[in-house]
Amino acid sequence: MTIEAILKNKGQEVFTLRPESSTGDATALLANKRIGAVVVCDSKGRILGVLSERDIVRGMSQYGKGVYDMPVRNLMSSPVTTCTLKDSVKKMMGVMNSKRFRHLPVVDGEELVGIISIGDLVSARINAAEMEMGVLKDIAFARR
Repeated sequence: MTIEAILKNKGQEVFTLRPESSTGDATALLANKRIGAVVVCDSKGRILGVLSERDIVRGMSQYGKGVYDMPVRNLMSSPVTTCTLKDSVKKMMGVMNSKRFRHLPVVDGEELVGIISIGDLVSARINAAEMEMGVLKDIAFARR
């Protein structure tokens, strides 16, 4: 299964902010859209970083209440690892696990076309395993 298949089911909506946006704006976006991360892009749409809930919590721990007014460029994770539509779910699960992050922007060439979470990948793998198990059961019962 590929990342493209996940985005076909999930959709390709991805929320972005500019690097000068405040962390307060970012937290409002995360809360209102019920998402765990936002991609930080420049005016030409190039990916500069990813700001996640974890980044904000680390910032709060380090800077206190002042983090709310800080630009997201000060807290975002960068450089950003990305994946493509053709990458396999299994491969990207390994990448996300080894690098210990939960969100991965999806690109087609230089264009940002989506974002996936580790939850999206786990869900896809479970669904694939359940489907395979169902097919194997059908085959086993058909042979009786």
